[in-house]
Amino acid sequence: MQVTLGATELRTLISILEKEIEWNSSIAVRVVTSPSAVAFYAAIPLNLHAFIAMPAKIGAGAPCDVITSGRDVVALLSNSSGLIDLDSLEPLVGGDGTSLSELPPSTGWQIPIHAVASDVIPIINEAASEFDRRSVGLGERGKADLAEEIWNRPGWGGLPVKVLYAAQRLNLIWDEPIKISAATCGPWKRLSTPRGQVLLLAEGPATRTRMRLIKS
Repeated sequence: MQVTLGATELRTLISILEKEIEWNSSIAVRVVTSPSAVAFYAAIPLNLHAFIAMPAKIGAGAPCDVITSGRDVVALLSNSSGLIDLDSLEPLVGGDGTSLSELPPSTGWQIPIHAVASDVIPIINEAASEFDRRSVGLGERGKADLAEEIWNRPGWGGLPVKVLYAAQRLNLIWDEPIKISAATCGPWKRLSTPRGQVLLLAEGPATRTRMRLIKS
C-alpha cells in the first residue's frame, strides 16, 4: 500500500521517530492505516507507549498493519518525497514488537482535562532536579529506587510524572502554551498533544519492571 504525507507531516514524523530511536536504538514500531491517516505506535522506555497519527492520502489496497523496525521506518520516510510504499517494510518477528499487540482504545475515553504545556514543564524540571540532588552518592540500586519513586508520582491530570517527561523528551511538548489534555479509559491513561500521544497501560505489581531516570 502507498500513502502520501504532506511535507510538514513528514518532517514532524521523522523528527519524533528519531527521538524514539535515540531513546531506544532497537525500538519496534507498529504501522497502521485508516481511510484518512497513518499511525505509528511504539513501546518507549519507562513502560510507556507513544502513538503518532498523521493525516495522509491512502492508496488502494488492503489496510496496512505491520510491526517493523523503527530504524527501517525512519529510513523509508527519509528517502521518500512524501509518497511512501508501506509494503516495503519487513515484519519484525518477536523481540520488542510483542509489546505492541494491543492498540490503545479509540473510544470510551472519559471527558478530558485540559491545560497548556507550559503549565506542566515545571513539574518535569522539578522532578529532574530532585533526582540530581538526591541521587548524589547513591549506587545503581538506590538510583533505580529513587527514579521509580519520582517518576510514579502524580504529575498532572491523573498522569504520573513519567508520562509528562516522555512527551517532553519526544518533543511532543515544550515550554510554550501548546494545548494538551489528559484522559482515562479503563486501565489506560493518555496524554494528548497536537503532535501525538503518550499512553500508560496500568499493570499489576508482578509485571512492573524497575525504572531508570534517563535524561536527554
